[in-house]
Amino acid sequence: MYSCDQVIAELAGYLDDEVAVGMRQELEIHLARCRTCKVIYDSARKALRIVTETRSFDLPESISERIARNIMAKVRPRGAP
Repeated sequence: MYSCDQVIAELAGYLDDEVAVGMRQELEIHLARCRTCKVIYDSARKALRIVTETRSFDLPESISERIARNIMAKVRPRGAP
């Protein structure tokens, strides 16, 4: 099973339907079992839908990565890797 870090690393590809079938299945298994990653996935999916429907702005990739790191830092227990 994939770790949370692996799921987050593959999330963009998963949302864009650009991951291999085997990886997609592993991600879906993890998302079904991990509340934290499911919340991150749902939030990213909703944000992506809002941005693509409004077409009001583009986020540089560096900002997206920074946001993901900040989210993970807040949802991880203190002292966890």
